[in-house]
Amino acid sequence: MSVPSSQTPSPGRLGAGRAISLVARREITTRAATKSFIITNIILLVVIIAGIIVLSIFTGNDKATKVGLVGDNPEMSQTIVAVGDASGEKIEVVPIADADEARTQAEKGDVEVALVPTGSGNSYDAITKDDLDGTLEGVLRTSVSQDGLSKALAAENVDLAAITADSTLNVTETEPAKPNEGQRIAIALTGVSLLMFAVLQGGSMVAAGVVEEKTSRVVELLLATIKPLHLLWGKIIGIGLMAFAQVVLLGGTALIAALATGLLDVPSTAGSMFAAVIVWFILGFLFFATLYAATGAVVSRQEELGSSSAPLTILAMAVIYAAIFGINALDSTLMQTLAWIPPFSASIMPMRIATGDASIFQVIATIVLMIIACAIATWLAARIYQRNILRTGARVKWREAIKG
Repeated sequence: MSVPSSQTPSPGRLGAGRAISLVARREITTRAATKSFIITNIILLVVIIAGIIVLSIFTGNDKATKVGLVGDNPEMSQTIVAVGDASGEKIEVVPIADADEARTQAEKGDVEVALVPTGSGNSYDAITKDDLDGTLEGVLRTSVSQDGLSKALAAENVDLAAITADSTLNVTETEPAKPNEGQRIAIALTGVSLLMFAVLQGGSMVAAGVVEEKTSRVVELLLATIKPLHLLWGKIIGIGLMAFAQVVLLGGTALIAALATGLLDVPSTAGSMFAAVIVWFILGFLFFATLYAATGAVVSRQEELGSSSAPLTILAMAVIYAAIFGINALDSTLMQTLAWIPPFSASIMPMRIATGDASIFQVIATIVLMIIACAIATWLAARIYQRNILRTGARVKWREAIKG
């Protein structure tokens, strides 16, 4: 049975702004006040804080930093360890046979840095896979200078100024690292995980709320004073604000805890990356939430909601897993292509921004494309919702739901 909804405003209907705000406030107050919602967020906060504390403990700097040294030079080894201890850096010197082996071990990560004598005075090449930590570099430079000084003082008639000038350390990076890349990736991954949580939970809440009102016939009473679109937008905005507040609360807590424990040490980098994650979260949630509302409008019972929303849930999971499992292949053709395609861009672009692989043009262009996709999804969901919200009985097929 189909009951067409009136598209002409009646004298008793509320204005758009007031209607949407009332519905949104109702969604927030009725759902945010539930014990399950409060308990879930408390548990998540505890898990996040505890997890970051544990992670900071296990990723602490308790293990000795391995430094490779080519050649038999026990005095140099002792100097490096002693200077490291004085600087608060625990160092283990690993003997290496030759320069080729030194480069191999550095590229594999077996040693943090390998020192190779250049044959010029007391000079060394420091070979490292990526960026050389500033503290470690200072230790090595001091060690090289001290070792050169010790050897020179053993000889007679040596100019101290010449010693200092002749003791050098040249740093060679085989794969230069991008500054703070690891920290940005961690924030992006957290944002993608929160997006998955918000879409699956918030989207399901939107769909379930639509079916609940439809089943109880409450929607018929609401539509006497509120237009269908106003009811739809009030529901999406209300639940969306709840989801956004959760992301800010959980993400902000994780950010503060990571800064406090030392897992993140660049507040400006963390803040800018968190802002980028928020932008993509809003776009991603809007895209899915509107379509979840449409899935609730085509069914009349909660039991049918699972099969109705299954394709959308599969798409949401594909979007999330594309970023998580594709993080090590962001430069592949597949990932570069998906980064341009909504809604996959909502999860992949934060990762590309974190690694520095996305240009400003791509960031702006993909945001524009995602906004267009959200507009299309909103138009489609509104069309389905208005034409089917008062339908009862058997589940409506998607083609029929769109045509009305």
